[in-house]
Amino acid sequence: MKSTMLTLNDIKTGQTVVIKNIMDVGIATQAMRMGIAIGESVTCIARVPAGPTVIQKGGMELAIGEGLCCQIEVAFE
Repeated sequence: MKSTMLTLNDIKTGQTVVIKNIMDVGIATQAMRMGIAIGESVTCIARVPAGPTVIQKGGMELAIGEGLCCQIEVAFE
């Protein structure tokens, strides 16, 4: 049975997930500059319909656009 990986687009406000994969090297580089890397835990603190997902890691909050969110695969802790 094939499992489907979740992306940041799939999580709901209040959920905490672990970054499992960033599908694009350029996006991975951008994410690392912002302190987001594979293995890091992040919490969704807001979702804007047809807009960004706001995540929190430590004391930092980031708004990530829908297009980038679908490139970041996650799993529940």
